[in-house]
Amino acid sequence: MMELNEIKKIWNENDLLKEKQQVNDQRIKDTLKNKGESALAKLIKIAKFYVIAEIPLGLLFCLISYNFFKAGGYYMICPLALLLSCFLLEPLQIYLYRLLKAIDFSRMTVKEVSEKILKYQDILQKYKMYGMIFFVVFVGIWLYLYYKLTFGSKIIEGFIIYIIVIYLIGLIAIPWLYKKLYFNNINRIKENLKELKEFEEL
Repeated sequence: MMELNEIKKIWNENDLLKEKQQVNDQRIKDTLKNKGESALAKLIKIAKFYVIAEIPLGLLFCLISYNFFKAGGYYMICPLALLLSCFLLEPLQIYLYRLLKAIDFSRMTVKEVSEKILKYQDILQKYKMYGMIFFVVFVGIWLYLYYKLTFGSKIIEGFIIYIIVIYLIGLIAIPWLYKKLYFNNINRIKENLKELKEFEEL
């Protein structure tokens, strides 16, 4: 009888240890998921902002370029081209937003989340590359037209220096903003997924 009671006691202790281990494992898993969800939430906020703001920003730029419309002719092409780009890019912004919103750490496997994040990262890398080219070409054309419209054929050294400074700031700021707003959060999610995978394999 004593042996049976001891066996029951050991059995109950083992069950209790298993329950505690399961609770601890779940807590660790939830903590890891929360870290990933926090970085994902930031990316979703940024994507939502661009879905809402992209076309209004294009319209605002047209307002800033009011003198171009007053001048007429080929001057109008520049702001209208940007506005058209905003309309054409809106479906992409919506797609990126939906891609991020579809990620659910609680229902999806590490592999499924990884596939979506890598897809998002790949699109963003291309978006950044084309964005840099667009910045160099479009800003160059816009500043040239603005210079011609404002000063004609005069050489204004101060304004030329101003143009160079804008280019330098843009070429430094754009990659920095992409890293700060996007890639840092993507890397946090990827690190988090790696930790989750390692934890699940234990």
